[in-house]
Amino acid sequence: MAEILPSIFGADILNLQCEIDQIEKENIKLLHVDVMDGNFVSNIAFGPNQVKAMKDYSNLTFDIHTMVADPLRHIEDIINTGAEMICVHFESTPQIHYVLQKIKKAGKKAGVALAPGTSEAEIKYLLNEVDYVLVMSINPGEPGQTFLPQTIEKIKNVKKMIGNRNIQIEVDGGITDTWAKACRDAGADLLVVGGYLFGKEQFHLQYQKLLDAIK
Repeated sequence: MAEILPSIFGADILNLQCEIDQIEKENIKLLHVDVMDGNFVSNIAFGPNQVKAMKDYSNLTFDIHTMVADPLRHIEDIINTGAEMICVHFESTPQIHYVLQKIKKAGKKAGVALAPGTSEAEIKYLLNEVDYVLVMSINPGEPGQTFLPQTIEKIKNVKKMIGNRNIQIEVDGGITDTWAKACRDAGADLLVVGGYLFGKEQFHLQYQKLLDAIK
């Protein structure tokens, strides 16, 4: 069964503590946290100090999605937040192997992220370095987009590439209950959900719709 990861970037910024409390109340185990530098993507969000503060408060496992132009420059600070999972964009650095190795050496799970325009073939020689592959289903860093349907084919292709390796597939961007089921059926293990969970109906009701969709 696939697992739902709320994205804290979609939460009410003025009530993050309450939002984290609500997430934990639902017995959710994983929290997706975006780190954006305003260079790799236009938005800026959640530096290492803010991530560490949330991590210190919470009992959740943190999945950090770095959208930064120079991940090697920031990776030590991100590792030191206490986050258990750290993902780096393939497009963000020519030193992707080295960055992934630093994450693994620190005892964290390492992931590689692919923007919609990047072919899954690009990560063929990285698969022995990673614990998970993050397939972006919207363009990174810009909220309010809708799910790109071609992502489903990409998930299937990544699943074939992984073969019998112990690597999870994560999908991030524009996921609703309908797309959650389609992603699960295509082979996804981890589903990041932001806007669909926060700021509409009650969090519990939206979360239950997602769970019902991926049963």
